[in-house]
Amino acid sequence: MVIRTLILVLGLCAALAPVADAQTIRRPPSYVDPYPVESLARVMGEMHYLDFACKGRDSQGWREAMLELLEHEAPTRGSYRQRLVDRFNEGFRIQERRTPRCGAEEEMVRQALAAEGETLSEQLRRTYLQ
Repeated sequence: MVIRTLILVLGLCAALAPVADAQTIRRPPSYVDPYPVESLARVMGEMHYLDFACKGRDSQGWREAMLELLEHEAPTRGSYRQRLVDRFNEGFRIQERRTPRCGAEEEMVRQALAAEGETLSEQLRRTYLQ
């Protein structure tokens, strides 16, 4: 389950945003997110809002990716599944409140989120595949 999720998220991050140094969250190399899958769900929610706001209501790629993550990480109803859904929705609301302009500003936010998602995915890879 974790491997599929990891591959899915790495692919989405790589495909949807180029590597960005600007506005990335800088953390010490030793930093380990205590809840990487939940943080990844939040990042996916933020990306979903940017697509929703700038590409239109029909843009559902990140929502579909979240449904796939839920299928692999929390296939049955329960508190963990609800936490993942809550974090996705929290990410959506974070970007909704910030309301970046579509264009250069939105692309900078998207790149920073992609870098954060890549960091979280790498943490998951190290945790489960090494």
